Amino acid sequence: MPKELSPAQNQIAQVDNRVLEAFVKDNDLNAFQVLMYIGKSQLDKDVDIRSLEDDNLYVVPVRLNPIRDYYNLTSRQIRTGVQKLNKTSINYRRIEDGKDKESFVNLLPKAKINYTDEVIECYVFGEVLKLIYAIEKYSKIDVKNFIGLKHKHSARMLLLLERIANYKKIEIYTDPKTLKQTKVDVMPKRQHFELDELNKMFGTKYKSYSLFEKWVLKPCKEDLDLNSKISFDYTLVKDRVGEKVKSRGRTPVIHVTIDVIDNSGNLFAQ
Repeated sequence: MPKELSPAQNQIAQVDNRVLEAFVKDNDLNAFQVLMYIGKSQLDKDVDIRSLEDDNLYVVPVRLNPIRDYYNLTSRQIRTGVQKLNKTSINYRRIEDGKDKESFVNLLPKAKINYTDEVIECYVFGEVLKLIYAIEKYSKIDVKNFIGLKHKHSARMLLLLERIANYKKIEIYTDPKTLKQTKVDVMPKRQHFELDELNKMFGTKYKSYSLFEKWVLKPCKEDLDLNSKISFDYTLVKDRVGEKVKSRGRTPVIHVTIDVIDNSGNLFAQ
């Protein structure tokens, strides 16, 4: 009999980066909204995540009405998200007891939707719960950023931005006057991507940067600028060396630069 774990509401989901990478590459908005709602529903404080057995199933109950209100979703959309989660698996490697091991695990092997009592019983392996309620190598996700998103690629873009924003490189800065030392994150919130990388991350097959800009970058930016506390600026970087060599034709784009920007001042952002 699976043990039931009672969730307590929270606003920030602390999710293992490997789960985020799986969703950036292959999933949809409704499925991720359901997963993030489970993630933000932190387990009771007396539950020690480390003590969960990897191969045991645990039940995390999620009520339908709050998730409907929170994301403005219909029951059908929630059902679709649960169904998609049921088909999603991730794999990752780790060193365990001195041995190199790789796990292939389903994110939601079983779920029961009780429409009478309006509750979803999410059956999750202990191994996956440790990833959803991560204690190391995680990203903190503000779940409210996913409310109101409309474009199909916006969730993946937002996850990508969260990953970029969570990259850290800490160095010690010494004040030359006081000699006081402080830790400073010197990692710029910027990444460069080639077209093949972008197509893989967004599940697209665009042949040119201009098409990717038209159907992904522009609509995602409009969506996030309006609805999210973080958004992005982008630059199509051209081959200046090639420009000097070629006398005719357009200068080819060699990659896209994406910069994370703070959008919390937007009145429409949650």
